[in-house]
Amino acid sequence: MMRSSNKPYVCWRCLTAKTSLAPVPGGSRFVPQLQQGPSDISRRSYAGARHKYGGGGGGGGRRRGGPITPASDQELAHIREKSDIRERLREWESANREPSRRLLQDMPAQEHPLSNFLTRPDLPFAASEGEGEEGSELHRNSRRNRVLFEADELADLRGATSALLAGDLVETRYGHGRLPVLGICLGRHHGLQYFYISTGEVVPERNIPTLFTLTNFVDPAKLQPLVAILPEEPVTKPRNVLFHNHTPAALATASRLQGELIKFYQDSVSFYQSHLTLDTASSFLAHPEKPQYLSLEELADKLLPEYLKQEDRFLPHALYAVHTAVQRDELGFRPLNAKWHRRNYIYEVRPASDLRIMRKVESQVRELVEGAALREDPAESLSLLRQNSLGSFILKARGVIQASRLRREWTPHGMIGPSDEKVDNLASWTRQEVDYIRFMELWSCHRIVTKASQLESLGSTILRLTNAYKDADWLAHWMGFTFLQEIGWIPPWDIPARYEYRFPDTRVHRGADMLMPLVDVNGSLRPDIAEGHRRDWAGTTVFCVDSEHTADVDDGFSVEPTEDPGAHWIHVHIADPASRIDPKSELARQLEKAPSSLYLAGFPNKMLPRDLEQEFSLDPGRPALTFSAKVNERGDMLDYKVEPGTLRNVLHVPKDEVAAILPGGGGGGGPQQQPPPTPSAADTFAVGRPPAAPPRPVKRITTAADLAQKDRDDLVLLDRLCAALKDRRVEKGQLPHFQPRFGSPEVSFDSVVVRGDPDVLDSSLAWQGDPFIKLAWRHPTAADRLVERLMHTAGEVAAEWCRARRIPVPYSTQPEALRNLDELAAFRRAHVDPVAARGEPVPVDVLHGLFALVGTSELSADPAPFYSVGLDAYAKASSPLRRFADLVVHWQIHAALARERATGRSLAGHDCSDAPDLLPWTRRALAPALPVLQALQRQIKQVDNRDGPTQWAAQALLRAWRFREAPLPARFAFVVDGLYPFGLRGRLEDFRGLAASVDLASLDPVARLADVHVDDRFEVEIHDINVVTAQVSVRPLRRLAPDDAVASSA
Repeated sequence: MMRSSNKPYVCWRCLTAKTSLAPVPGGSRFVPQLQQGPSDISRRSYAGARHKYGGGGGGGGRRRGGPITPASDQELAHIREKSDIRERLREWESANREPSRRLLQDMPAQEHPLSNFLTRPDLPFAASEGEGEEGSELHRNSRRNRVLFEADELADLRGATSALLAGDLVETRYGHGRLPVLGICLGRHHGLQYFYISTGEVVPERNIPTLFTLTNFVDPAKLQPLVAILPEEPVTKPRNVLFHNHTPAALATASRLQGELIKFYQDSVSFYQSHLTLDTASSFLAHPEKPQYLSLEELADKLLPEYLKQEDRFLPHALYAVHTAVQRDELGFRPLNAKWHRRNYIYEVRPASDLRIMRKVESQVRELVEGAALREDPAESLSLLRQNSLGSFILKARGVIQASRLRREWTPHGMIGPSDEKVDNLASWTRQEVDYIRFMELWSCHRIVTKASQLESLGSTILRLTNAYKDADWLAHWMGFTFLQEIGWIPPWDIPARYEYRFPDTRVHRGADMLMPLVDVNGSLRPDIAEGHRRDWAGTTVFCVDSEHTADVDDGFSVEPTEDPGAHWIHVHIADPASRIDPKSELARQLEKAPSSLYLAGFPNKMLPRDLEQEFSLDPGRPALTFSAKVNERGDMLDYKVEPGTLRNVLHVPKDEVAAILPGGGGGGGPQQQPPPTPSAADTFAVGRPPAAPPRPVKRITTAADLAQKDRDDLVLLDRLCAALKDRRVEKGQLPHFQPRFGSPEVSFDSVVVRGDPDVLDSSLAWQGDPFIKLAWRHPTAADRLVERLMHTAGEVAAEWCRARRIPVPYSTQPEALRNLDELAAFRRAHVDPVAARGEPVPVDVLHGLFALVGTSELSADPAPFYSVGLDAYAKASSPLRRFADLVVHWQIHAALARERATGRSLAGHDCSDAPDLLPWTRRALAPALPVLQALQRQIKQVDNRDGPTQWAAQALLRAWRFREAPLPARFAFVVDGLYPFGLRGRLEDFRGLAASVDLASLDPVARLADVHVDDRFEVEIHDINVVTAQVSVRPLRRLAPDDAVASSA
């Protein structure tokens, strides 16, 4: 029994011991002997025992005694009668009573991005049933769980498993654990991907995160005995198929696969141990100041000697050894988001300056923690905090936080409150203090550590020692985000999505736009490659249909009759910066590193320098590369061509003006064109002070009333031809249009006054006022569909023109869809086409099944069918002002056109794939660059289309809910999308489908989790909002019938 130094508690056995602890063979090392002689125990014997045993027998352990004499029944009865230990313990508990609380929950009771790595170890795959006990009602009901997809993400942000083929080797981890597990893909069977895992199990996985992939590791034919035992319905208790059906052939195959995995792993370990420099990879690769972004192959090129290559590449086990090395170095390397990749990761290599800061903070925190163990209340101990520079920084930060809270209210929601008060005094920081702020920025904003990292505790310890967040439930990274706001390092409305951009040589600046490297633009330009060979489009009206405020206009279109009755040329005119930008220039290399314009609300950043963008944005007299398709009324493409030209008559017509001209008005024509039902809430929702005046159009605008009748007729003709093209594409699999939950919000900083300079790193900043945030629900119109179909036409022409000449460009492909054509056709006939024919939105659970079959979109240097658009070949070519991949297509086409003009012969039918004297990008150069390009594109799309808008929406909702900046319903309708051990995930039906969750504790009074099903509806009220993680927690009030409405309330 433990006792404090001032209370002489010892266990009753020790009280009866007269001699020391003695060794006992075969049992515990030391046990006390009972005292010999009289057993009259008094209170004085407690005091004597205190000195004799000195805290549990440590003193007596130095003596040796005889054999143990067990206590007799009479002695034991006497001890129990005389001892008052229980009464004294009760008295102590009453005097020192504290409410009991669980320090660490074993499993989450609410949804939050934290995991238990202390008491919840990694489990075997078959033992991990994420939806509860197998066979339970919860497990059965949760099989319909689904993932919500967002409009343009549909083609790019899907499960990684669909890219895997039978025989591929993968490395994965259970949940967010640290234990790597190898597996072999058995292929897709009965709607699920099955894997043989190195734990000896065969398990199904819908979306397994792959950290390392090796294609064709095993011949798929050798997997047949395991494939033969796979059930049509997944087995349970456990999920391991081999547990339920282990035929001799299946066991023999499993044994052979296990041997293959063991051999691969042993080869990798042996290679690792013979190249011990891999352990110091970060110190060898780290740049002094800038992060680097390298693929696994690029890391191997830098870390391993060239002579180890065979056929110009490293062996797979050597690459896995490099992968293992960088995974172990959590300070120096971090794999980027898994959603951006389909094969192997791209790694971020931290700069040496950040490594120095993290190691310094680790040392300083350790000193404070060791000192805290000796103090009753460490956060209040000035002597503790003054013992090193980190402690002094914490004391200084306390004062700055207290001053901040006089103006802006602290909240536990990941942001501080709004304020219009002027700030006069700005905090200043020493160089050492800036290092500590930088660590907090790396931890809470850039999220450079993985969830399972021990480094998470460093930031939490700093927050705890500030003594400023005692009311917070979690001292997690979102509270670190609040800390940086309160000390004036980042704006009170900053969103973490900004810090997810990962581009070489760029930096996300605090409270300002991203800093891009300076480039010699003039030195990167060349003479017009098509000079003297451009078609003059005088007499042709070119329609540019976009927003009034779009400055980078990179596409327009026109129509031209032909000599063939019923056939017309559809011309898609694209801006032509590729004709002047040298593909081998410094600017081209920089564009490859940041390959797209950024459209994050509040923080836009264009791909091209603004002057260059305006020089090529479509307008009268500007150059264009035109993609033309000869089309008849049935939607057949009879011919195509690509030619450079100069536009003369350009009309900028807003989309709503074009929609007013086309059949069906704003809603489009026909039953398939109907927009989804209007949400019950208003179409717009805003907080903050709106801009004083709406922004003026950046170009001359033409309205529908200004158009001549011929122009109106041309727009109607184009719409009819494009509708016919769409029908042909639907026959080849083109998917219906999907409605996004909400578009990019409008964010304005016009009412914000900033004091301080972001470039002065030794000073804080201050912000007076808060941004205006406006969320809008915009229904797609006939004009949106017309523009989309025209862009698909341009991509089809570009791909067909390049395919005829075997020119490598970034073709969009969907290899998984090609393998699942029969299943896709059956699924669409049964579930998708009937809904689309009625003009209704496709249910989300149907989308989940559809996209599991369609698979991922991949960039390829070789053409292949693109199922989602219904084309035999497709290459995006409509936005060279905004996307680097489109610019590559234009460079390749211009080079081929120049050669054809020089020789007077077409290159159609020739193989131009590896002609360095002809093309800027040969296939040998382009193919390995495409995975990195695609990863960067997915990164940008996730930030701009998903994370950024969702975080702005959560911030606007918080300001309306907590600070009453806008009217907000007290109750919402919550639709269930998934059941999980922590509760429910779903969406707010009457607030633009914003994602929300219900934790188990708040659900219990209303319904049992096992009785809830996907698509059930609840009336809820907001319980909590985390703007950093964009999580909205709601409390259910009652269950709703399918047709019930939410009770009206203010």
